Amino acid sequence: MEPSVQDIENALFDWAPKPLAEEWDNVGLQCGDPDEKVKNIVLALDVTPQLLAFALENEADLVISHHPLIFKPLSSLNLKEYTARLLAGFLRHDISVISMHTNLDSAKGGVNDRLCSLLDIVDTRPLLPNPNMPECGLGRVGRLATQMRQEELLSHVAHRLNLGHVPYAGSAKGPITTVAVCSGSGSTLFEEAMKSGAQAFVTGEIKHSVAIKAQAYDILVIDGGHFHTERPVVKDLKEFLSKRALEEGWDISVEIFHNETAPLGLWPRQKT
Repeated sequence: MEPSVQDIENALFDWAPKPLAEEWDNVGLQCGDPDEKVKNIVLALDVTPQLLAFALENEADLVISHHPLIFKPLSSLNLKEYTARLLAGFLRHDISVISMHTNLDSAKGGVNDRLCSLLDIVDTRPLLPNPNMPECGLGRVGRLATQMRQEELLSHVAHRLNLGHVPYAGSAKGPITTVAVCSGSGSTLFEEAMKSGAQAFVTGEIKHSVAIKAQAYDILVIDGGHFHTERPVVKDLKEFLSKRALEEGWDISVEIFHNETAPLGLWPRQKT
């Protein structure tokens, strides 16, 4: 049986309920026909022209991304503008796009739980619990399976996230046992990380003002990069959909866009 786009969206919302999304976010179907049947699915972190080309090569009916293509209402569909041109490309080829963003960040087993698993952080709880579903929420705080010194944790994060370098600010006193994380751009949760008693906070896109604050307190702030702290969840999306397909008897193929890379590079280039 071939599911519809709506069937796939409903399944994803079973894992990451829509009410978990932040008010400013735009999750779910970005473009396409909810009733269209789905045979081939492609997964990625971002909706890009490169993803569209990969979807065409794989004869995809549906693309599922973490980051939405549409955040704010469009005032026009001027094809000289990036978002409109990209939307038109998917629509011309009858490829639907679904995005699971902050709802998947907050969900159990979602982006932040995957990050904790990669970094060997256990016994976790949400850093900012959702008021309606307190077992879910943005960020996580937990215990390192094995305590580490500051240099060891920096090396650990770099290795597990496949990074050639790791920007950081501040410092932690003594062995580090408690770590907070927030996948993607998590500077707004710095105060929550402080309140949680974390000795280190791993996130991406750390603001200058947050780095300055970290220097004034006994906390180590590590910038693991927006892309690298979120990209691992794509594999979890594939596992979820493959399992759901077996349960529902869906005849679908699920592929990951493996050539996706972080948009920001380094010069001189470094090996990772």
